[in-house]
Amino acid sequence: MTLRDRRLPTAVFGAALLALAACNGAPVDAAATSGDNAEPPAAAAKAAAPKTAPAAPDLKAPDLNAYVGKYPFDKVGGVAFSDHPLVKAGIAATVTDARVRTAITTTQGPSAPIEMIGGKVAAWSCQQHKCGEHQWMILVDPATGATDVCYLNDPAMVDESRWFLAGGTEEKRKGDCASEKS
Repeated sequence: MTLRDRRLPTAVFGAALLALAACNGAPVDAAATSGDNAEPPAAAAKAAAPKTAPAAPDLKAPDLNAYVGKYPFDKVGGVAFSDHPLVKAGIAATVTDARVRTAITTTQGPSAPIEMIGGKVAAWSCQQHKCGEHQWMILVDPATGATDVCYLNDPAMVDESRWFLAGGTEEKRKGDCASEKS
């Protein structure tokens, strides 16, 4: 069973939607996300995806450039890259597919050291024992928070990756997510 074949139970989806809304400060009607009145997951996920730019950086959060050379799970000033407010806001604003957002923020596995690619701070990770077919890369402009996310989760399509770009567009690119590093 692949990630795209799974369906979240309504209660789990509602809790995830509430958590995402809490990250971007948007009010959410809890009654609208549970029980028989809930929207279908695809409609709710589309509605939950913010269309605005990432929030301004948290003054307490470290500069994203400080993560270069470290791993995504290493903490700078007590904050891991994946927990950095600018990274979280960028992913929430850019990745319109709720399943992809969940996969890249919850799946643990090997990671490469964070590096600069085209002026953006880039973190690459993959699912343990499935790195060739399930991987992602998050690229964040440290000045603006503009975020691009590469996602690959299809063993038959290893030569093509799915990109969610700042500004709300999505495209397919040749190669896996790590090929962007070349």
